[in-house]
Amino acid sequence: MYNYFKTFISNVLNHLDEGVYFTDLNKNILYWNSGIQTISGHQFDQNNNPKCCQLITHIGINGEKLCNKQCPITKVLQDGEPLENSMFIRHKEGHLVPVTVKTFPVMKDGQVVGAIELLSDNTQKKFGHEKVKALTKTAYIDSLSGLVNKQYIENRLELMLKEIPEKRESFGLLYININGFRAINELYGVTTADKVLRMVATTLSACITSPNLLGRWHGASFIAILDTTNKTLPIMLASKIKMVISESVFPINGDTIQLTISVGYTTSQRLDSLDYIIERATKASLEEKEPAPPIAPVPNPSTPSTNNEPAPTKLRFHSKKLS
Repeated sequence: MYNYFKTFISNVLNHLDEGVYFTDLNKNILYWNSGIQTISGHQFDQNNNPKCCQLITHIGINGEKLCNKQCPITKVLQDGEPLENSMFIRHKEGHLVPVTVKTFPVMKDGQVVGAIELLSDNTQKKFGHEKVKALTKTAYIDSLSGLVNKQYIENRLELMLKEIPEKRESFGLLYININGFRAINELYGVTTADKVLRMVATTLSACITSPNLLGRWHGASFIAILDTTNKTLPIMLASKIKMVISESVFPINGDTIQLTISVGYTTSQRLDSLDYIIERATKASLEEKEPAPPIAPVPNPSTPSTNNEPAPTKLRFHSKKLS
C-alpha cells in the first residue's frame, strides 16, 4: 500500500511547487515534502508516521480551530469530494501562516484510501513585500517588527484627517496591545519578548491586509488604520484578530506562552485631531482589558512528561472577550 502511495505522490510532486503531504484513512502522515516543511517549520520522521494534527493545525480565517469536525482531511476522507479553502496553519515557531489549502481524496478500486493536501503559502500576497521593500529605503520601518513605524502612522493619519472635511469619509482605527507582555519580558528576558512581538506582528499582518495599514505604535502596541466607511468593520476585525492571536502559541524552554490581546476601536470624526483619535482608541483598549492575573504555570496535557520530569507548562495571559 505504501509503495502505491509513494508512486502517486511522486507523480504529483513532479508538477507542483506547493507543500504537500499524504495521509492514510487514520490520518497518519505517510509522505511529507520539503515544501510543507518550509511552510510549517516541522520536520517529518517517516519512521513514526504522526497524525496530521500533530504537525498541521488548521485555523479558519476568523481564528477558529478546524482540526476536529471541520478538518479538511476528515471531510475529504468521509465525503470523497475535493475541497479548497483559504485559512491559516500554525508554524512551528508559533505564528500563523496564511495559506490556500487544496485537499483531495486518493482513490483505489473505487474506494477512498487516503487524502492528499496541497498548501500554497500566501504570505507574499498578504504582506505586500514589494511595498515594504520600498519603504525600507526610508526611515519608516520598525526594525524589530518589520512593520511601518510610529512616524509613518502619524504622517498617514494626519493626511487622512485633513482629507475628511473635503473628500474623505470616515475611516476606522484599531489600537492593539499584547496582554501580559511586561511579564513575558521579566520572566523570559528581552530576547524572548522580542521574538513574541515579532510573532504577533507576523500574525496580525496576515489578518490586516491592503488597503488597510498595520504598524507598530510603541512597546507592545500596534495600530491598524482601516480604509473603510463601514463602521462595523473595526468591531468585526477586532473580534477576528483576538481569536486568531489566541490560537498562536510560542514555545520556549519547555513552556508554551499562549497570548491574548486587547483591542480598542474607533472611527474618525469630522473635526478629529491625531491626538484625539489615538486617545479614543487607546482608552477603548484599556477599558476592554482585564487586569492580568498572576503568572501561574499550568500543566500542558498535550506534552506528557518522561523520566519523572515535570511536564512542560502553558502560560496564559488573558483578556476580556470582545462583546
